[in-house]
Amino acid sequence: MKNKLPALLLCLLLILSCGSTAYAGSADETYTVAQVQSLCDGIVLYEQARTGSNGTQSFIDGYLCDNAGVSSEFTVMALSQSGNYDFGSYERALLDYLGTHNVYSATSREKYALALCAAGSTDRYIEDTADEAIGGLGVMSLVFGLHLLNNGYQSSLYSVDGLISEILSRRMDDGGWAVMGTRGDTDVTAMTIQSLAPYYGGRSDVTYAVDEALELLSRLQLDNGGFKTMGAENCESAAQVVMALSSLGIDAQTDERFIKNGVSPMSALMSYRNGDGSFSHTGGGTDENATVEALCALVAYLRMCCGQTPFYIMDNANHSAPQPAEQSGGDTSSDSGKSSPGNPSSLSSSGSSSSGANRTNDPGDAPVSQSDQNIVVIDGRRYVESTNAAGEKVTVSAEETQATVTPTTAPVQKPSYGGMQPSATADQLRATADEAGSGGYKGYAIAGVLIAAGAACAVLYFLKKKNKKNYIAVGIIAAAGVIFILLTNFESPDSYHREAAADGDLTVTLTIRCDTIIDREKVNEYIPDDGIILDTTEYALNDGDTVYDALLAAVHSKHIPMDNRGAKGSAYIAGLNFLYEYDYGELSGWMYRVNGEFPDVGCESCYVSDGDVIEWLYTTDIGRDLE
Repeated sequence: MKNKLPALLLCLLLILSCGSTAYAGSADETYTVAQVQSLCDGIVLYEQARTGSNGTQSFIDGYLCDNAGVSSEFTVMALSQSGNYDFGSYERALLDYLGTHNVYSATSREKYALALCAAGSTDRYIEDTADEAIGGLGVMSLVFGLHLLNNGYQSSLYSVDGLISEILSRRMDDGGWAVMGTRGDTDVTAMTIQSLAPYYGGRSDVTYAVDEALELLSRLQLDNGGFKTMGAENCESAAQVVMALSSLGIDAQTDERFIKNGVSPMSALMSYRNGDGSFSHTGGGTDENATVEALCALVAYLRMCCGQTPFYIMDNANHSAPQPAEQSGGDTSSDSGKSSPGNPSSLSSSGSSSSGANRTNDPGDAPVSQSDQNIVVIDGRRYVESTNAAGEKVTVSAEETQATVTPTTAPVQKPSYGGMQPSATADQLRATADEAGSGGYKGYAIAGVLIAAGAACAVLYFLKKKNKKNYIAVGIIAAAGVIFILLTNFESPDSYHREAAADGDLTVTLTIRCDTIIDREKVNEYIPDDGIILDTTEYALNDGDTVYDALLAAVHSKHIPMDNRGAKGSAYIAGLNFLYEYDYGELSGWMYRVNGEFPDVGCESCYVSDGDVIEWLYTTDIGRDLE
């Protein structure tokens, strides 16, 4: 034991000295085409590891099929727009879901229709949705409806021109769009721009409106390059702006209107990236919604760089109807292979068979399909000509499973994807340099443990301690350290799920009411005759607690059923006391009010003060019946 003790102590000291901080990239860093491709690969690798999938096709046929209709749709769109995969199993799974579930929300129907379109489906559900759902749930149902028409589908509700005019009529005075209120919202404005992008430059009214919306987004951009929606800075808002700019052929890394203190929207988006390839919502932990939206944004950016159509013009759209390029016209131009604002005719390259690159579906393969018109042949291999963020000419491989750069620019290593679940395959855990990560620590900690173990073994060797038991002991301690890192997750206090304290320094009152429907037929027996689910009740909270914490205190103490369908850190209350959104129409659901005002932030981001009066109210008209 005496012979082992020095080595064991040395090993333990080295292990304990391994820090958990991750490399943080420069705020003003720009990313080449190959680097952005690597970031996409990292997200797909993370998803495969999280779900135990052995490759992208396995991920599609397994996890995405199992969650069809629940959470898979935007991931399917991103994969469809970035490579050649078989979505037949997913299509069948989604149609099975739709055959057994009543979908009342117009925007949900449109989302499913777009996912089917991305999967190459010819099912009647897509046309039926275009005929029945567009405009059924405010401005977002118009926006997603225009995406359907942009893919060549027809609607008995709106023509393309009529739908565009309706969307333009919903503009706020500041030039943006919002679901409610009088000021343009970052996310809604960016998503609306994406739907109008094919007509920019071809219709003067669209061009004028989009230019004003871009000015608004530039004004809304924060000094750190990021964006807020509902009062909270977050990853998804940055992602939507990157998608909007990419849809117009505007480089989100170089356009001067969107560089604040040297930081671009792309750099702001990357600030939410974790070391394992995932993304956080507001920082401090992985959020699946943020991760998927980041993937969509990166795919949209890559499609722009390779001269392809915007994200929502689906390569796999399976019909013979004309594309928007044939409807809107406009002058054509080109700039280093990128689609140019005012060039709707560039959309004609979106044929379902001509855009996909011929790449294999190895584990971790998240390829970006390329347009044939940009293909060049070098030494018998096919490449796509493009430019990186610095304006340097690069060629990206159109055949291999990871993007490569020719000697015209420096080779780029793929980022590290440390911190994956133990189910990750050896290929998924390949060790490479992290160029863009921020926030994750597990990969670095594991690497530190292994380095420490190697150093300890080297010390033993030079001390001539050749007993095998010494080396076995080092291995056991190193393995324990790796297991400890994999099974723990250190997060900032802000990322913890909080529940209201039994007592505290603040006192608020809370009410839950649905008196807007007391004169209507009850959808279930749990709706009280007077509309009061919870009469005014006092709750003690702590400084730093939120409206969501107050609601938790209420539903726990009064045993009121609650359905929270939001992601961690972003609560979305879909139901209270068995009364759900859409029970009384497309515009019905729960809203909250504090001291008589409707805050413009989510309930988990609205901090309470002593004496606050909180009301949870059921609306049938997105709040207009509560004014």
